[in-house]
Amino acid sequence: MDTPLMGQGAPWHTHFSPGRGSQLGDTHFDDDEAWTFRSPDTHGMDLFAVAVHEFGHAIGLVHTSAIESIMRPYYQGPVGDPLKYDLPYEDKVRVWQLYGVRDSVSHTNRPDNPSQTAEPPVLLDLPENRSTLLLTQDAPDRCTSHFDAVAQIRGEAFFFKGKYFWRLTREKHLVSLRPAQIHRFWKGLPQNLDSVDAVYERPGDHKIVFFKGLKYWVFKDNNVEEGYPRSISDFGLPLEVIDAAFVWLHNEKTYFFKDNLYWRYDDHLRRMDLGYPKDSSLWKGLPPQLDDAIRWSDGSSYFFKGKEYWRVPSSDMEAEAGYPRSIAKDWLLCTEMQADSPDTETRLNVQHQPDHAENGFEVCSCTSDSASPLGVHPSPSPLWLLPSLWTLSLALRSELL
Repeated sequence: MDTPLMGQGAPWHTHFSPGRGSQLGDTHFDDDEAWTFRSPDTHGMDLFAVAVHEFGHAIGLVHTSAIESIMRPYYQGPVGDPLKYDLPYEDKVRVWQLYGVRDSVSHTNRPDNPSQTAEPPVLLDLPENRSTLLLTQDAPDRCTSHFDAVAQIRGEAFFFKGKYFWRLTREKHLVSLRPAQIHRFWKGLPQNLDSVDAVYERPGDHKIVFFKGLKYWVFKDNNVEEGYPRSISDFGLPLEVIDAAFVWLHNEKTYFFKDNLYWRYDDHLRRMDLGYPKDSSLWKGLPPQLDDAIRWSDGSSYFFKGKEYWRVPSSDMEAEAGYPRSIAKDWLLCTEMQADSPDTETRLNVQHQPDHAENGFEVCSCTSDSASPLGVHPSPSPLWLLPSLWTLSLALRSELL
């Protein structure tokens, strides 16, 4: 083992995220811990539960506060019989988002309720669009960038910068710390596309509209519709590059912003509303020349410029007090991991050390300040559990094929 772990009660496992290098994708466990297998929670640290969590990191999953997820940042205790273990639905979705999904797998129906269908369905990656693809040196840093465009698509948030984008789930958790390439995800955009100006999802048919310069493209899921690109004059807009586009939840109308003006467009009737453009100062507290805007699941609208954003509640047209705030901190996990408070975890006071970088890649260590219970002796070397861990690896592999 090349990475030293520090004994019982100290960091008890370390993972290396996917990428290049001899250790990347590896998961290390501390042999000094009192690892257990099919034992009550009070008897030690369940190796299988920890392994599932760490193998999730090793294939690219990040922490989440979703209640049913194995990727919560605090130890939750045993997960049951390893031979009957089924990865939680929320985690399966994140695996599909990273690696694609088999045609035979339904990603809109939960296994415990086949009739429950998400509306609209999750927008899945194309199989070849894996987050582990090597990035070129022009890949931007999400924590220091301002963004070309921001969009809500199928309930998820997409932050676009240059030729890349980051994606946040409906629970506002990053799918991957590293960006994906736009042209690999949306087939039909020019190969030499260096950025996008604005993106939004149309109300009604859920098609996705991209703007670049004086042209726009319409996509059904990941594929461009025939006959595109077309001129933005189709919208009744002037032949100028637009700054932002979003659909306001208040009236389901699409709003376009350019410098100090904004327009209101009816996507259902495919025509611009009368009386526009208007002065964008009617949206009180917002800056001119926005980068983009989105509606979000909380019913509010969010406006982005530079490294900051503003929140406009519900049907209001005035920014909420306390804004602007940092995009990097609140949306892109640049200062601390998103997670529930440790106070909600009462069984074991397990603390999570912030992720740090090693050789340019993300490394995660988790610690517990709970020593082994009195009278419990450390279990033998975890090598005897390898058959069950092999079963787990096969289960994870089945989600990727």
